[in-house]
Amino acid sequence: MTVKRHTNDKPCVTDQFRHLIRCRQHALMSCQIVRYRAYRNRVQWMSRTLRRKYYARKLKELRHSDSWTWWRSVKLITGQTVNTTQPLIGLANQLHDGDVHALADSVNRFFQGVAADLSPLDDSSTRPPPDVVLNEFTISLADVERKLSRVKVHKAPGPDGLPNWLLRDFSSHLAGPVCAIYNASVREEFVPSRWKEANVVPVPKVQPPRAVESDLRPISLTATLAKVLESFVGSWILERVGDSLDDWQFGALRQRSTMHALADMLHH
Repeated sequence: MTVKRHTNDKPCVTDQFRHLIRCRQHALMSCQIVRYRAYRNRVQWMSRTLRRKYYARKLKELRHSDSWTWWRSVKLITGQTVNTTQPLIGLANQLHDGDVHALADSVNRFFQGVAADLSPLDDSSTRPPPDVVLNEFTISLADVERKLSRVKVHKAPGPDGLPNWLLRDFSSHLAGPVCAIYNASVREEFVPSRWKEANVVPVPKVQPPRAVESDLRPISLTATLAKVLESFVGSWILERVGDSLDDWQFGALRQRSTMHALADMLHH
């Protein structure tokens, strides 16, 4: 049996639906108005039925999926596409006569100049001996293995090139050496240079962007191992400054939610 498929066919289209469309078109070309109207009504009814069943089946599959799969499937179903290249090409045409390399140079200069007026941290303070580290600042092997086993494999690796599936699937074997490196980094107050590198992507704030200085934001992709270490340090900092944060600060705070804050405000 030979079945034809077209690239512009909707996913809910079936062979029976195509057969009805052919019959409808044949009746129209043959000037059989009564048969044409009958087939037209059947095509409209089947189109609504197939579309309703298709979306119902897709939504049923998404009920027990994670958030990443949910959003990815919703964007595919609704036909949303993310294209960051075309707006940047338009910006290159506007500012540099289509020279993408010149646009990249200007974007690099602007992103580098954002922190140019910041003075380096004062390193003259007396440091504790390398072998003196509080127990609360010691990272355990179990915590490292737990975080590595939960690494999102669909996310892109950083400049170090280590794939996330490797860190997750071999977390039990890698937890030991990675934990030793983490504790040495905290104890010696030293971060490997490779973990300070990032792949920076300029993402437009508005569509289309018209200026580098106001319409682009840098999205930095760092090494996964660096982000895991940052999660430990961030939790230590949050334990000490969490009570001093404003009640309306919700960014990067999983313990807080806007709904809880509104409920507290209405209660008082």
